[in-house]
Amino acid sequence: MTTRTAAILVGVVAVGAALWMGLPGTVVDENGGGAATSAGLTSWGEPDLMGVWKGETLGASGGRDTFNLTTLEGLYKPEARARMQKMSAKDDPTLRCAPPAFPRAAILGHPLQIVQSPGFAFIFTEAYPVARIVPTTGRPHTAEDYRFPNHMGDSAGRWDGDTLVVDVMSFNGEGWLAGPLDKPTAASTGVWLTSPALHVVERWRRIDADTLEYRARVEDPDWLTMPWEPPAVTFTRQPVDVIDEALCRPEDGPERYLTRLAS
Repeated sequence: MTTRTAAILVGVVAVGAALWMGLPGTVVDENGGGAATSAGLTSWGEPDLMGVWKGETLGASGGRDTFNLTTLEGLYKPEARARMQKMSAKDDPTLRCAPPAFPRAAILGHPLQIVQSPGFAFIFTEAYPVARIVPTTGRPHTAEDYRFPNHMGDSAGRWDGDTLVVDVMSFNGEGWLAGPLDKPTAASTGVWLTSPALHVVERWRRIDADTLEYRARVEDPDWLTMPWEPPAVTFTRQPVDVIDEALCRPEDGPERYLTRLAS
């Protein structure tokens, strides 16, 4: 068994314990989180972000641009634009069940769930089910020998006061920053490429007991001329203790998912 495989297995065990048995020193409540102090802290002293949260659906369509995609579109380099002109909505990797990375995953309007244990935050997304394991102690990224590019990237987190700051790198370059229906201008292709050089810095902060704020800064020096900062995404607490599992079947093909998106 490799070191990385062992780490993944440990993470899975920790996640299962957090969801079904409760974390050491905590009490699982009706919101899917652990017991918090009056100051909004976990029992081991970290800011409490736990629970099931649902965000706004943001994007660019129908003459509205709620995700600052007009700015993003203007940042693509000529070589990226040339490639995007040859692609279409059917090339969106999520239509073949590839999970969308953040920040795109934050604007889909689907719930996510955050579970914490000492030194870790686990972020589960309902759309295209995936779990992110985010160390919160300021430890460095996974060592290069055990790190491989993937859809969600490699996360390294630290606390900045009440805010969880997550540095994400090691993407595979297959993800998009928005969806194929997001077209801020008449000339937009609905294609939002990334490269393996993608680098995202996220900031997660609980504003009050029932509100969670997400911010991101996106850099992609291979495709973008400068960093892009989308607007903050606001999540509200949901009165459930666990998210659902969305079903995606690659054999259904892009046409079926595009029809569903447009309906």
